[in-house]
Amino acid sequence: MNDEIKVPKILSKRKHSAILIFCIYSVQLSTSVVIYYLPLITNFYLLWTVVYYALTFFCAIPQAGFSDVFGRKKHLLIACSGVLLSVLCLSIVYLVKKNNLNQSSIMQSFLVILPICFLLGATGNAIPIARAAIADLKIHDFRTAMGWATTIIGFGWITAVILGFILPPLGILISVILLQLTIIFLIKNYFQDTEDNTIKKYSKKPFFNVITSSYGWFGSMFLAAGGASAIFAYLFAETTFYQIYSLNEVSGANLTTKVVGILMAIGYAFGVIMQWIIYFSDKKGIKYGIAISLIMLINILIFKNFIEYNVSVFFTKNSHIIEGVLDFLFAFGFGFSIPALFSLMSKRLEIHHFGKLFGVIDSIDTLALGLSFFILFLGNQLNFINRNIYIFSLLFFLISCIFYLVFIRKFTSYEKENKNKEK
Repeated sequence: MNDEIKVPKILSKRKHSAILIFCIYSVQLSTSVVIYYLPLITNFYLLWTVVYYALTFFCAIPQAGFSDVFGRKKHLLIACSGVLLSVLCLSIVYLVKKNNLNQSSIMQSFLVILPICFLLGATGNAIPIARAAIADLKIHDFRTAMGWATTIIGFGWITAVILGFILPPLGILISVILLQLTIIFLIKNYFQDTEDNTIKKYSKKPFFNVITSSYGWFGSMFLAAGGASAIFAYLFAETTFYQIYSLNEVSGANLTTKVVGILMAIGYAFGVIMQWIIYFSDKKGIKYGIAISLIMLINILIFKNFIEYNVSVFFTKNSHIIEGVLDFLFAFGFGFSIPALFSLMSKRLEIHHFGKLFGVIDSIDTLALGLSFFILFLGNQLNFINRNIYIFSLLFFLISCIFYLVFIRKFTSYEKENKNKEK
């Protein structure tokens, strides 16, 4: 089967990937704004946040799977339109009922907020589709492109935070709507599906068959050599990442917390940039990344438990700066390992599976976010000191490292088997 892609004549591969990365940024910014605004319009914020994340977890895989069968462009437009409609609904609710919705009953809240969460969580899963479209292009520096596609998610969140400081609520909503309209225009007029026959071959598959086959493919990953290892490595790594950020959010002042979050996003970006400058294999990228992050996580644990308040006033006064540097370097390691993991996983697949792959990744990421918050919630209920929760973070990351190494070993065996078959 020929996996070579005919480059669309409208734009080069790099420009196509730039549009897709901009799409990811726009969708993440819009999603962040919706999530931040829910507490302003309903007193059932936690309930609806859970509903949104549950919808994302269950719907990302089949929605991205549809793009494998029916093409990326069509489903990118559907997903981006879902995000746009969600923001429009939020804007209408905010303008019309912002003064009394907080006192609404659960049924009134259900009728108003459910459409927002449904449009965003069930139909707005554009990020895995855009990542799959980047994988379709098979550009030379694929790992870097995938790294930027992941980095830009953090910058989407950062932009939402910055807009909250400089614009009124209505200004933020209008800005996000205009941005979504822009990306829909760019995709409609300048993005073109790859002319790969594998997608056309499956285009007559029934609608519900696509849903069941997408979930079935997810289940088959646990049976494939290295598939389960890759999934668990990513799950435990992302859970650790979210825990480290969330611990800062719980313990820090608001402005300091935002700075720490920004430092982690920038640290991740620097990890991606280093792979652009210095070439090494995906397997080495994973090994370098988990080594850097593990060393930094051990340093964070030592600092929080033994140095911050016990050694010198200097460390106590400058604890946020020191921790910010350590968090930066911790995320720097993730900038090596995560894009390299995506790259290795993509190499084992044919194009008409990329959507399902990144749908799975998006669902696992959502699960990791929920798991990290559950651990923090449980720690608060059991009156754990926040710095002791870093021990759980280290344990989770050690488990992730084991799965990473198992995945690398199995992938190496897979490569050797393929080479022997070719001979």
